Parts: sequence; C-alpha cells; structure tokens
Amino acid sequence: MLQALIWRTFRATSGVAPSDSRRGRGIVLLPLLTTLIGALALLCAGVWTADEYAEQRAELRLTETNRFLDQFRSGPVAEAWARLRTAWWSEQGRQNALLARISMLAGRARAHTVHEHQMFVLETIEEYGLQDEVEVVHQFLRRLAICVRMGNCDANVAAAQLGPALWTFRDQHRYYFEFEYSGVDLEPDVEAIAPRPTGDSGPSRW
Repeated sequence: MLQALIWRTFRATSGVAPSDSRRGRGIVLLPLLTTLIGALALLCAGVWTADEYAEQRAELRLTETNRFLDQFRSGPVAEAWARLRTAWWSEQGRQNALLARISMLAGRARAHTVHEHQMFVLETIEEYGLQDEVEVVHQFLRRLAICVRMGNCDANVAAAQLGPALWTFRDQHRYYFEFEYSGVDLEPDVEAIAPRPTGDSGPSRW
C-alpha cells in the first residue's frame, strides 16, 4: 500500500504515465547509480593515494636512515668513533679486571670497586683527550633519536645497524655524562633507537 502510494505520488509530480513506470524507475535509479559509482571511484582513489603516500614515506625514512648510517661510517662521526674504540681497546684489560671484581663483590667492597671503575672511566677519557670525540658521537646519537621519534628514520634499520654500537657508547661513557652533564643519561635516546637486548648490562665490549 505504502509503496503504491509513493509511486502514484511520484508519477503525479513527475508526469510519468502508468505505462512508463519501469522507465520512471530507471530515471530514479540512474542518479543513485552514478553517485554510487562516483563514491566507489573516490574510495579506490583514496586507497591508492594512501598506499602511494605510505610507500613514499617509507622510502624517505629509509633514505634519511641511510644518511645517518653513512655519517657513522665516514666523516667526523666515524673518525670520533675510531678514536674512542682505539682508546678503549687499549684499556680493555684493566676494565675487564675491574668488572670481574665488581661481579664477585658485595656491600662496601663492591661499592668501592664501582667507584674505582668510575674513576677509571673519567681518567681514561682525560688521559686520551676523548672529550671532543665523545661529544661528536653524543650529538649524532641525539639527532638520530630525534629522527626516529619523529618518524623520519626507520627504527628497525637503525636498530639493526647501530643498536649494539650505541649501547656500547652509552654504557662505556655513562659515568662521564653523569659527572660532566649533571646526571644526563643517554639511555632514553638509545632506547628510542634500539631496545636493549635482554640480559645485557654493564659496559659492552668494544
């Protein structure tokens, strides 16, 4: 009943004769189909545009990450890293002995040896004149962490390539940063780039 009333009203207002009711339905449905097709086309275009944008963003992240990797492998950052590595390699025997003692001690004896290790780190940096090199790598680390946090660098690629090295840098120099930078800790920046491996603690081996 309601449907018949609607069609009678439509025929009365549109001038469509009863014999032309089928053609009238076509006239009504054509705009609806056109709108539907247009909406589907827009949806498909939107999905395609989103995919294209995601691919472009991924390419830009990879390009920017590779730029940081190149800095670490050449230029001032690479030179600073090489000097740090050479110095700590030279002192690795002394450091290993201190760390071994710390692991076997407890209480005041352990606290005394931890302090001895702290002084060893500070004195080694002073003896080899590594302050500038530490700062160069520090600034590189900060820039990379910012890039990752902003989504402009690929965290997975950065972590795979630089994660172990950056944790080594942080663990080796943390006493220096606590002393020279009023307690600044690099761990949040390194963590933003590469989560610490499970069970890893203490200065890493160069």
